[in-house]
Amino acid sequence: MRGMDATYEERRLAARAAGLMMLAGAALATITVLLPPGAAGSDVLILVLALGLAALGITLVALRRASEVVLGIAIALGTVAITLGTREGGLVGTGTSDNEMLYVWICLFAFNFLAFRHALAQLAFIAVGYGWLLSGAPLDEAVTRWLVSISTLFVAGLLVAHLRSSRNRLVGELEQRARVDGLTGALNRRSFEERANLELARAQREGKPVSLVIIDVDGFKRLNDAHGHPTGDAILRRIANRLELETRQTDAIARPGGDEFAVLLPGATTGDALAVAERLLYAGSGEEEPGVTLSIGVATGPPPDGSFRALWEQADAAMYEAKRAGGNAARVHGLDEPAALAAAG
Repeated sequence: MRGMDATYEERRLAARAAGLMMLAGAALATITVLLPPGAAGSDVLILVLALGLAALGITLVALRRASEVVLGIAIALGTVAITLGTREGGLVGTGTSDNEMLYVWICLFAFNFLAFRHALAQLAFIAVGYGWLLSGAPLDEAVTRWLVSISTLFVAGLLVAHLRSSRNRLVGELEQRARVDGLTGALNRRSFEERANLELARAQREGKPVSLVIIDVDGFKRLNDAHGHPTGDAILRRIANRLELETRQTDAIARPGGDEFAVLLPGATTGDALAVAERLLYAGSGEEEPGVTLSIGVATGPPPDGSFRALWEQADAAMYEAKRAGGNAARVHGLDEPAALAAAG
């Protein structure tokens, strides 16, 4: 979901950036007509191009988002406008003699917002347009200007593409860190709640159950004090790994905080959730780690109000019942007789 939101925001930003770029181009074209020196060709055509860019810019800014195809067409039209406007203005001694520098805008936009192959295609289109623009210049001058300009645009595009890739990778890493617990790799509470709300809404629509299992490590503070925090961290990682092994890929595992874990089981009945709890109850111990026992609470919903908070409170209350019973046990919310799954010995 977050990935979809990020794509939507990027498309909206791209549409707005392209629109502002077109409006800036329209303003510059108008200024070159109004200020000396005069154009070698038709001032009217330059003003028409400016009007077209302005209309395109307003349309893009008004769009909530634009597809890559739309953006590609828009900046290709920008390339056409730059080429024609510069051609009409004249390459030497006129108000538009330096307008080919505006190709930089197109290049930087393309490599920042479009797919790499698409950006290369836009650069190739610029190369064709600029070649046509230089066709009236002496051959040696035209070749030199074309090679310098297009190679400069290409290098600038590669730099922007590299920066874009690095930025996207960093954003992805930060997003991942914001969603998961750094110690165990399980979801954090916020991400778990988002997933739980989606599953509860789906369960209500489809009339299917969804179960929540809350797990608390018995005497974790005592274990930490007696054996040190590295051992405590190892215990938490081992429990998280065990949860991964004992659950399905469709289930969600979280470490809301401290020594507490939670597992969301979409489509699972109370019996299914209790079977999972029974397997988790026997966490065992590593060769260099103390024995670990768990208190587990199970609740099955959706609750009457359909809220995640209500389901959490039910499972949490059941977990505390197991803890009050001495730990190393599981309890199910709503059962008159305790579902005691205490480990023997």
